Amino acid sequence: MSIAIAFFVSTLLSVCCLWTVAKWTGARVPIVDLLIIAGLCSGLALLPTVGWILAMVIMSLLIARTTDADVWPDAVLMVVGSSVIWVLVDVALLS
Repeated sequence: MSIAIAFFVSTLLSVCCLWTVAKWTGARVPIVDLLIIAGLCSGLALLPTVGWILAMVIMSLLIARTTDADVWPDAVLMVVGSSVIWVLVDVALLS
């Protein structure tokens, strides 16, 4: 049950982070793509040991592929912000 809650919270906060950075930088991100990216990467981040790194790499690739965001600072802020969220959710809900 706690994994499902961690997934939901992580996805919700990641969507908020991605959307906020996109609005702040003026990048155009379709909401459906935003939900898919956040959900997929939040699920991957919950995997033990390599999940967090795998989620960062895949999120970087998906953001570069589906958005018109610049690599620096837009995409970097999106990935780093989401990574911090994943770590905090992992520590707060699964430890």
